[in-house]
Amino acid sequence: MKKVFFIVFFLTATLSFAQQKYALVIGNGNYTNITKLDNPVNDANDMTAVLQGLGFTVDKVLNGSLDQMESAAIRLKNRLSASKDSYGFLFYAGHGVQSNGENYLIPVDANIQSESFLRQRAVSVQSVLDELNQAGNSLNIVVLDACRDNPFSWSRSGNRGLIVVGNQPADSIIVFATSAGSVAADGTGRNGLFTGHLLTHLKTPGLEVTEVFRRTMGDVSLASNNRQRPAVYNQFSGLAYLGTQPSNSLPIPIEPIAPPVRSVPDNFVRVEGGTFQMGSNNDNDYGKPVHTVTVSSFSISKYEVTQKEWQEIMGTNPSFFKGDNLPVECVSWYDAIEYCNKRSLKEGLTPAYRGSGDNITCDCNANGYRLPTEAEWEFAAKGGGKDYLTTQYSGSNSVDAVAWYYDNSEGRTHPVGTKVANSLGIYDMSGNVFEWCWDWMEIYSSSFQTDPRGSASGINRVFRGGSWNISVDFAGSARRFSTSPEGRLFRKEHGIRLVLP
Repeated sequence: MKKVFFIVFFLTATLSFAQQKYALVIGNGNYTNITKLDNPVNDANDMTAVLQGLGFTVDKVLNGSLDQMESAAIRLKNRLSASKDSYGFLFYAGHGVQSNGENYLIPVDANIQSESFLRQRAVSVQSVLDELNQAGNSLNIVVLDACRDNPFSWSRSGNRGLIVVGNQPADSIIVFATSAGSVAADGTGRNGLFTGHLLTHLKTPGLEVTEVFRRTMGDVSLASNNRQRPAVYNQFSGLAYLGTQPSNSLPIPIEPIAPPVRSVPDNFVRVEGGTFQMGSNNDNDYGKPVHTVTVSSFSISKYEVTQKEWQEIMGTNPSFFKGDNLPVECVSWYDAIEYCNKRSLKEGLTPAYRGSGDNITCDCNANGYRLPTEAEWEFAAKGGGKDYLTTQYSGSNSVDAVAWYYDNSEGRTHPVGTKVANSLGIYDMSGNVFEWCWDWMEIYSSSFQTDPRGSASGINRVFRGGSWNISVDFAGSARRFSTSPEGRLFRKEHGIRLVLP
C-alpha cells in the first residue's frame, strides 16, 4: 500500500484579480530499483485535469528522471519569474525520503545504494523551494505526496518518512496528509485518501485556499475515523482563490451570541487584550523571529495549580514533591486537559475541550477552564505585552527575585506565590514548574497574527516558563519547549496554569 505525505507551501499572495497560473505536476510510480507505486500516475493525471479547470497552464511529467524533474522545476520558476502577479503550483506524487534533516524526491530510475549518494541522485525539496522563492511571484503552492516508509535497504529505520521543511519561508502553510510518524491511507479508489478529498475541494467554486485545506482535513479525519489527521502549519495570513471567487454580494450579518459575562474568580487576574511583540531573537531558534501578535482579553490564574486543587478534582496526586500548596507536577498534557474539563463540570461551566487522543479540539469561547494558548501565556508573562524590552524574566531582570530555578531551588519545587509577582500580579511564570500550553510546537511565522491557536495537529505540545531543575538560561519569558503530550520527559517538572475567557 502506498503511504502518503504532503507539504503545501505558500509564498505571499496577491488576491483580488486574475493571475496568470502555472503548474508542474509530477507522478512517479514505475520505479525500476525500488517498490513500484500504484497511484502516482493517477494522482498526477487527476490533479492536472483539476488545475487546468482552475485556469492553470500545466507541465506534466510522468515517471520522471532526475534531469526531467529538475529541468521541469526550473521551467516553472522561469515562467513564474516573468509575471510577479502569477500563481505557481507544484504537485509531486511518488517516493520520498529524508536524510540528515532534508527531504528528497526519488526519480523512477534512481539507483541509490547508499545514503551518501542521495544528494546526487534525488531531488532536494529545499532546492525546489529555493528555486520557486527566487521567482518573486505572488503565490506558490507545493504539494508533495510521497511514501512515508523509506524504500531503501540502507535505511537506518523502517519508518523514517519526510520531515517538516527546516527552512520554511515566511507567509507559508505546510500541510501533512497525516501526523508525523503515522501512515496515510492509500484509499479504496484511484487516489489516496487525502488526495481524493483535496481534489474535491479544489474543484468547489468560491473557496478561499485555506478553506480548501480546512475542509480537506475534516473530511480525511471523518473518513478515517480519526486514524488519519492531516497536520497544518500556518504561516500564511492573506486570502487567495485558485478558482472562482465568491460573489461580491455581502451575506446577511448574523448577530453573534456573546458568551455569558463572568466575573473574575478569586486567584485569577484579568488580562486586557492588546498587541505585543512575541518571541525573542536572543533565545534559541524556536523563539525567532520576533513577530507582532494581537491577543483578546482573558483571565489567567495568579498561581500554578496546586496539589490540593488537583487532588480535589482528580482524586489523586501524581506529584513527586508532596505538599498542598506546592504546584502539582508529573502531569502530562492529556492529564491537564482532563483536569480542565472535570473542574469545569464540577463548577457548572461548559468544558472547553472535546474529543480524545490526537482528536482533541478546543472551544475558546466556552466559559470553562482551559490551558493558555502559547500567545496568551507569553502575553501574560510579559505583563500584558508591556515588558518586552524591560524585563528578561516574568516580572524582573533579576531571576532570583521572581523564579525558583536550578541555582536557588535546592533541588525541589516550592509553594506557589513565594517569589515576586510580575506587573500583572501573576506568580512563578519564570520558574518552579513548567506550564503546559494548548499549542502544538511549530516554527514561528513572521506575519502579524490575531489570537493564534497554533496548528491543528503536530508531534509535540508546547510548555513554557522554566522550572526548579533548569538553569537560568531557560527561564526567559520567550523561551519555548515541547515534548510529547502523553509523555513526562521532564519528570517532576510539568505543571499547569489555567485560563478563563
